[in-house]
Amino acid sequence: MTEKTLSTIENQYGDEIPAAVLFQENGQLYLWEINCLSSLDYNLGHCNCVNHFPSWEEPISTEQVIARFGKEALDGFEAPSDAQLVFDAFGIEAKELETALRVAYQIGANPLPALRKITGRPIVFSENPDLLAFPEAEPGTVIFVVNSRGEISVVTVEGRQEGNSYYEVEADDPVGMPEQVMPPPEWGLLMN
Repeated sequence: MTEKTLSTIENQYGDEIPAAVLFQENGQLYLWEINCLSSLDYNLGHCNCVNHFPSWEEPISTEQVIARFGKEALDGFEAPSDAQLVFDAFGIEAKELETALRVAYQIGANPLPALRKITGRPIVFSENPDLLAFPEAEPGTVIFVVNSRGEISVVTVEGRQEGNSYYEVEADDPVGMPEQVMPPPEWGLLMN
């Protein structure tokens, strides 16, 4: 686990203590921060923090880190993992997004057109992301691939690709949703 103290604060005893720490676990960035500047736990004051937490930690997007602490705050950290790319794109952790996708498929809804519209991100459906090619995509483009179980994969286009592109289904598709975008009804519950 890589971590970096981004800011400090002086406690009542004159000691400099961390006020904000950025750390990376399994490629995902998290920010730990003091929440109560009068916290007895950190010798900052007399608050016992009974009705609130003295500090908290939560995942944070790369964009938020840069906006709050500057680009140099990311120095020394590994390249973003797939989990970080998903968080950066959608604002929620991958496991939460996968749960929402799985539930949508279970109730017979295609979540991809709405997800594309809301985020503006390239999102495609495929059971095997390794077999996809994106000939029109620019190198470095990040494409999110969702399968029928609601699992999300990240594909980064490397150089020009040959082959078939993907099939996108729009929300107003007059034919309906083809089988390749929705799991067949006979699959039943996907969570089992």
